[in-house]
Amino acid sequence: MQSRVVVGCFIVYLLAAIQIQAQKATCTNWKTFVLNPSNLSNPSEESEGVNDNHTVVGTAFYTFNKPNFKGFVHFSNGNITYWRPSNAKYSWFNDRNILGNTVGGYVDTLGILHAAYLHGSTTTLIVHPKATHHSTTVVGINNLNTLLGTYTDASGQHIFKRRSDGSFLPMPNFPGAVQTLPTAFNDNGVVVGIYMNPGDCCGIDHGFIYRNGAFAPLNYRKMVNSNTELTGISNNSVIVGDHYGNAFLYSNGVFKDIVGPNGQQVTVRNISAGGIITGDTSVPGSVGPHGFTAACQ
Repeated sequence: MQSRVVVGCFIVYLLAAIQIQAQKATCTNWKTFVLNPSNLSNPSEESEGVNDNHTVVGTAFYTFNKPNFKGFVHFSNGNITYWRPSNAKYSWFNDRNILGNTVGGYVDTLGILHAAYLHGSTTTLIVHPKATHHSTTVVGINNLNTLLGTYTDASGQHIFKRRSDGSFLPMPNFPGAVQTLPTAFNDNGVVVGIYMNPGDCCGIDHGFIYRNGAFAPLNYRKMVNSNTELTGISNNSVIVGDHYGNAFLYSNGVFKDIVGPNGQQVTVRNISAGGIITGDTSVPGSVGPHGFTAACQ
């Protein structure tokens, strides 16, 4: 039995290593950025969210005093701001909407996790009323100021939406899954994310779409025994994600691979309501990933 599992895992990785002929997305207005032009490797960044103004938020990772990272906002004009509360050891941003409101989190000097919602000059800490001690996270925000996140209680991890009036709405986990993780949602309330099935080999993730109270699985090119991570959805239901380091978009039933302007590999982490894509790619002279924005179809 064990040998079958090993062989099965080997086949999965072998399939992932094979270059698959697929349609290629057409991308325009491709812009790559770095946070510190004087030292391309310090910090490196992970770009997690973008709005229709091409403003990108994410996390800057520094090479000294590790773990050492903090949230950043990169504006379309090149200006950059950073966020790490005075009582925080490290911090991060996950998403930003067209109103300039941002969600993320931080770990304080006592090692306690906090989920944060930044709106104007105000920072609101988000705590689900059923959450065990400091288990709430916020992963997304849409243009209606609805938040998407998770919390943990005695029975496990759960998903929620938080309306702009502060009320919480529950969302179920994927049926039969051992874990369900939301990653993003749009202004229509459609959620995408990943789930893991019991017995799956090698930590395989599957993609899901949750719309109007119903789940639908979405695996890259219908490869159910391969890794698919859905990371964003636009208001036009264009979905972006990654498959073993291969970025893609999915629209109208068609998968298209996303590659950099010089053919380089990219990781796609989100898409705005209007279709601006962000993520990370390589920059000559740097050992770490750096951010980009583009419009792809």
